[in-house]
Amino acid sequence: MAAATLPFSRPIPKFSPSPSSETLKEALKHLNLASFSSTAKSLRALKTTTGRGSALSAWMASETALKTPFLLDFETSVFKKDMISLADRDEYIVRGGRDLFNLLPDAFNGINQIGVIGWGSQGPAQAQNLRDSLAEAKSDIVVKVGLRKGSRSFAEARAAGFTEENGTLGDIYETISGSDLVLLLISDAAQADNYEKIFSCMKPNSILGLSHGFLLGHLQSMGLDFPKNIGVIAVCPKGMGPSVRRLYVQGKEINGAGINSSFAVHQDVDGRATNVALGWSVALGSPFTFATTLEQEYRSDIFGERGILLGAVHGIVESLFRRFTENGMNEDLAYKNTVECITGIISKIISTQGMLAVYNSFSGEDKKEFEKAYSASYYPCMEILYECYEDVAAGSEIRSVVLAGRRFYEKEGLPAFPMGKIDQTRMWKVGERVRSTRPAGDLGPLHPFTAGVYAALMMAQV
Repeated sequence: MAAATLPFSRPIPKFSPSPSSETLKEALKHLNLASFSSTAKSLRALKTTTGRGSALSAWMASETALKTPFLLDFETSVFKKDMISLADRDEYIVRGGRDLFNLLPDAFNGINQIGVIGWGSQGPAQAQNLRDSLAEAKSDIVVKVGLRKGSRSFAEARAAGFTEENGTLGDIYETISGSDLVLLLISDAAQADNYEKIFSCMKPNSILGLSHGFLLGHLQSMGLDFPKNIGVIAVCPKGMGPSVRRLYVQGKEINGAGINSSFAVHQDVDGRATNVALGWSVALGSPFTFATTLEQEYRSDIFGERGILLGAVHGIVESLFRRFTENGMNEDLAYKNTVECITGIISKIISTQGMLAVYNSFSGEDKKEFEKAYSASYYPCMEILYECYEDVAAGSEIRSVVLAGRRFYEKEGLPAFPMGKIDQTRMWKVGERVRSTRPAGDLGPLHPFTAGVYAALMMAQV
């Protein structure tokens, strides 16, 4: 498999002095990070006996340090563009704010209806935020939700104020065919299965809006592209849908509240795409909107999900739970020292004080334990994440997602093979008991070994 370019350029963080080779071997023996990679066996052959990671890790550290992200520029005739510097890197952004809502009619020039397709995580938030922002701007643009016939989400959409009677709720394909801007917010699997019909229903010169670049990756994996007679843009909020809505509502009272978004223009057929994308982001309540590409977006998004956002965290807590219990720790305490520790106190410290504050929370032997765990975990995490990134960049991960999604349903004479549930392991069963008796506001204990492993994973990914 060809080497991929990793999206980071900072030096490799490590503690000094490093633990001895024997200490690393002992920690790795118990850590068992393989539980969050199906291909970890191929990585173990790369380990050296120095305790400082493999030859691949050393190459990655030297190669990626030379990569400099390029500056993405854009032109907008509606919004003000600013340049900011972050970590010695210049970047163009557009600052949001409710005072910009009066610019939305200009940004959405030529758009009479925005179709929001789907009612999952992002659909409810984006539909309501767009509707409310356009109403505040006194715009006549209609925001209409499109759902598949028979969907249980019709009741939820009606409860949020979208109805068939006022023309703001209807069938997916009817909504698509009548919209000038189509926001496709259905699942990855649904996009892969239905993109041909979706494209055929879109009006010429209409604009397809995405909040995830998966569809581009899927099309590329088959040697295809979007139809040439439509625009293709993306606005990707950096938070789950409920947070996008909650902080938008909070922003009515607290200036600056909101979820930042990236935006991309993949295809512009008539010169409107950039303004429309920025208007979409501002209408969602994004305090800052920064430029990316659709390809960068899907690579970083899927890579993040396989790593620090979802997959790797699940692997870490499962492996550490086993490590602690096999070494005699009570099951309830092991759950608290893994799952509760990461999702509670560690996340709280990082979000309010930063990563270094976690390390500085320890002293004496606890700090040494943190260092041992961090140094033992950093390079193994980096190698597994590197292979995950290669799978994403090469399209292998996207193909596996599509194939897995198609196994959920009876198709072409093949029986359904539903996805297995992860809540059947011992750790999850113990978690049910622990959570049922957890006092309100309890963030869990701050365990040094768990904190060291988690910090190593996070730094390896960034």
